[in-house]
Amino acid sequence: MKVSQRKWFGASTTVIVLAGLLSACSSSTKEATPSATASANTGAAATTAVSKDPVTLKVEVFDRGNAPAGAGPVDNNFWTQWIQKNFGDPNNIKLQFIPVPRNQEVDKLNILMASGDAPDLVFTYDTTTINNYVKSGGLTDVSTLIDANGPNLKKFLGPEVLSYGIFSGKQYAIPAKRTLQFTQSSYIRKDWLDKLGMPVPKTTDEFYKTMKAFKEKDPGQTGGKVIPYDFSTLDGTAITTPGVLISSFVKKLSEEDNYALSTANNIPEITKPGYKEGLQFLNKMNQEGLINPDFALDKDGKTLEKDVANGLVGAFTALAAHQNLMGTGNVFDTLKKNVPGAEYVAMDPFTNEEGKSVKGIYDPIGAYIMIPKASKHAAEVVKYLDWMSKPDVLFTLQNGIEGQHYTLENGFPKAITTDEAKKTFYNNSDIAMVINGKDFGSQEKNIEATSLAFPNYKELAKQTIVNGLKDGYTMPRFDRPIDSEIKYGKTLKDKALEAVVKSIMAKPDDFGKTFDAGVQEYLKIGGQTVTDERRAAYKDMKKK
Repeated sequence: MKVSQRKWFGASTTVIVLAGLLSACSSSTKEATPSATASANTGAAATTAVSKDPVTLKVEVFDRGNAPAGAGPVDNNFWTQWIQKNFGDPNNIKLQFIPVPRNQEVDKLNILMASGDAPDLVFTYDTTTINNYVKSGGLTDVSTLIDANGPNLKKFLGPEVLSYGIFSGKQYAIPAKRTLQFTQSSYIRKDWLDKLGMPVPKTTDEFYKTMKAFKEKDPGQTGGKVIPYDFSTLDGTAITTPGVLISSFVKKLSEEDNYALSTANNIPEITKPGYKEGLQFLNKMNQEGLINPDFALDKDGKTLEKDVANGLVGAFTALAAHQNLMGTGNVFDTLKKNVPGAEYVAMDPFTNEEGKSVKGIYDPIGAYIMIPKASKHAAEVVKYLDWMSKPDVLFTLQNGIEGQHYTLENGFPKAITTDEAKKTFYNNSDIAMVINGKDFGSQEKNIEATSLAFPNYKELAKQTIVNGLKDGYTMPRFDRPIDSEIKYGKTLKDKALEAVVKSIMAKPDDFGKTFDAGVQEYLKIGGQTVTDERRAAYKDMKKK
């Protein structure tokens, strides 16, 4: 059994009890343009047997609300038409794409499943949601279907990735392959360090001393508005939290305790030894004015981005290679306009008792792809994913048409960023759902390729990814749903987040009783039950 640990925070989740499952079919899509058709005819021709009768296949697709002008809706655009032309038509399948808002994906999916109107192919990143569906008997076991219809899919994903979709011995999900598992990384103002003659901090103690210097000497001349270390709300929606810092205080655990005390679905791990000390460190920083006192009000991270762009923030922890910062969000570009000479560099200072810069990273998978039990087109779903897994098809779906959407730079596709190109190439990572990230054969090449998306900050992006992977740990995985997590997950998350925020903001003399009271309430409302069930499940797995 592979032993791992768990990341601290990620995307927020919702738990809704499943009521029923059903799938329906109708409608059709337009044909692709000739230029799109020319690049991947080979993929469709090699799929398994063509359906004799026309089949309508419903496929979920995220609606992120960011389609460029003239791009068309997410359910009928250049790429949905391209897929229809290259996969659907040769296989006598009509694809109907069902939009689901990205920021409501769990709630919307639960409604679709419960109302009996779920697509044939659905997906989620939320483990509680899939555990709930497994427990309710609402998903199709795809083991034999993959063997019969998915040779390319099976080869592409490999046994490790597929194992994450096995629950109680059955393949209820097809996990997407994640090529780079990094999550958070830390950034610091180099120009401020240079003014103070200080190096990039390499330990937690050095980090603290640097933040004190930022506060006391205000190298950015902010007029007292300096925020030495900033982060946003702790529910994970902004992807800017102090999770890496707190994790560095957690003590080394036995294998059994790690399985028992870790949490699912981004619940703060407040019962782990050392977590309290991590919060106490942040409490001290808060009392000394070293963090943003209003962090809990920044629900979407926009306040942090604004403060960074205005030159007020000395350091922060956020997603490595963050698009909003150095990519399409243009935060760093705006900073340079507002404060000439301003520059952020990567840092990795939060060290634990062993001197390691531990941090949570993603599992080697992306979304869980599922087929509702009521779907009558499970075989067609697997055929679709199998076609998508072919190298030429996947490359085209991820990068577009050469000369139209990308050019090659040192062997890597570099996106063409004209308005015309953007109209027909956006959110393709949602369309190419069998993979999260791009795979060029090695981690080094994957990092290099990812950094190309940030032409003005290529080296910074690369270093944040390297730091984000260093000493990373993943979540302990059970071979079955943990029922109490499904039952109490949302309530426990809310209570743990409340305890964390109150502890950070408490008066120093009240910190201990504030944190302890939060933990006791957490255990009382289901936390202890979850811990006990996880421990029992771990012991049962060890017997096998």
